[in-house]
Amino acid sequence: MTPFAQFIEALRKIAPEQRRVLDQAAEQHAGDAFGVMKLVVERAIVSQARACQLWADCLGVAHVNPFNVELPVGDGAQLPPDVARRARAVVLNSLPTAATVAMVEPTDEKMVASLAKVLGREISPVFAHPEEIEAILRLHFGEADDLASSLERVCESLPTLEGGREIRDARDVAELVHGEAFAELFNSILLTAFRRRASDIHLESAVDQCRVRMRIDGDMMPVLQLPRVVHDALIVRVKVLCQLDVAQRRLPQDGAFEINFGGNRPAFRASTLPGLYGEKAVLRLLGSGSEQTLPRLGALGLSDSTRLALRRTILRPNGILFVCGPTGSGKTTTLYSCLSEINRPDLNIVTIEDPVEYRLPGAAQHQVNAQIGLRFSEILRSVLRQDPDVILVGEIRDRETATIAAEAALTGHLVLSSLHTNDSLQAITRLIELGVEPHLVAPTVVGVLSQRLVRRICPSCKESYTAAPDDLSPFFTKPDAAPVTLYRGRGCSHCHGTGFYGRVGVHEMLEVSEGLRDLILMRATPAQMKVEAENVGFRAMRYDGLKKALLGWTTLEEVERNTLPELSYTAAE
Repeated sequence: MTPFAQFIEALRKIAPEQRRVLDQAAEQHAGDAFGVMKLVVERAIVSQARACQLWADCLGVAHVNPFNVELPVGDGAQLPPDVARRARAVVLNSLPTAATVAMVEPTDEKMVASLAKVLGREISPVFAHPEEIEAILRLHFGEADDLASSLERVCESLPTLEGGREIRDARDVAELVHGEAFAELFNSILLTAFRRRASDIHLESAVDQCRVRMRIDGDMMPVLQLPRVVHDALIVRVKVLCQLDVAQRRLPQDGAFEINFGGNRPAFRASTLPGLYGEKAVLRLLGSGSEQTLPRLGALGLSDSTRLALRRTILRPNGILFVCGPTGSGKTTTLYSCLSEINRPDLNIVTIEDPVEYRLPGAAQHQVNAQIGLRFSEILRSVLRQDPDVILVGEIRDRETATIAAEAALTGHLVLSSLHTNDSLQAITRLIELGVEPHLVAPTVVGVLSQRLVRRICPSCKESYTAAPDDLSPFFTKPDAAPVTLYRGRGCSHCHGTGFYGRVGVHEMLEVSEGLRDLILMRATPAQMKVEAENVGFRAMRYDGLKKALLGWTTLEEVERNTLPELSYTAAE
């Protein structure tokens, strides 16, 4: 039996009620598995992932979605772009003598032999859907001038608009928005953000231009400058995708949308705000919608002592754990990693968020809607009447929510939440400043994790050097005691010349001891609580950042820029 016939038979077993449709598909797409695959996915007979797995089983190979794999980088790790496009293949894993390669046609022995010759190593082929291969090649190996060529086509279309470079009415905006060149430009901006791992896209208007900037690894970077006429069309396009009021330009609006990039569907949260020269839009890239994979605690860059302390905290039957840090420091990811660690069928986990950014199987997730009075405190009251075991409160912003959360912890619930404070100890004083009585704070807060994200040194251009004494003076009291080896990135094409690729967290974990509880009841100052915390093993965030700089994860400059100079250490320590 041919692989195609096996594929059809497997589909018949899964969906016997659709046998007639499958027979017609087999006849219409004779021998074309991808044609049948497209039809069964469109008819919702099976998901694309399931259909791909069935076809891979018929071919006798594994199916791997390349979006779920961190692709290897560096010289010789990947196929040349022209070869990869022609062969419709991408390297998933590369070792000195072997490589795993995702291919549309993994049983093509001649093609496999050719790719093995190009890579200079033995190949283990696996199957990936054509859309997945094409999308991954566009996202990770797209041409550098994609945006420039799209911009050129848009600018060429501008003179056809009535009024030249100015939009005079809604018809002109509609003409530009629905133009093929503009659609390509807008999609290229989103693709570039995804490919460069941007967290946010900023569409900003000025007197005579539109500026596109992206936040990449925590830093704002200019990407494009467009004619002013394009800006209004970009804003309209965002509003259309988010199903917002296109005519409303005087009030802020918020929405969300997803874009299909081949086998991946990244989600974007959009916010528009009126400004001096027109509306500004910021798009936050949230990930891959409902298919997001949550990192485990071991993948967050936590030191062993911090990870063990955090795990002890979340395994407690009751109490409050706070994760603190500024906006964009990864608090939500850490909170969901904690939930994922303890998620099991015998626990009733409930989340209250604004907005819901991750999907957690088995949990009841609730969206705050202040416009109809559905705030954190209102939802939290109702949740407590639904027999929860673990409650995630996205953020504690007011006295009412904080008090209800503390009372919930007192009555046998584990509560996880976030606070905007500079360090762990300030979380205690922040709660008291919000109006929560110390006799509620002391017995309920069991742990506080404070974190920042620092840029990680690019692995492709990483180099070592001996640090100068001046570089060490903010961290060591005796910088001349011994030579210290540090690391930095030279800058390469992989990191776009920045020397950094990705980010890693630096943390400080405060476990609330009995001594600290007594100090909280006495309304002690953060300085007094700090002395007690250090006596039971507390180390400030800069200490963790220094360790990661010495390990070569990040640079001293990044640590100094993102952490407070609270402690000094001798080289002997």
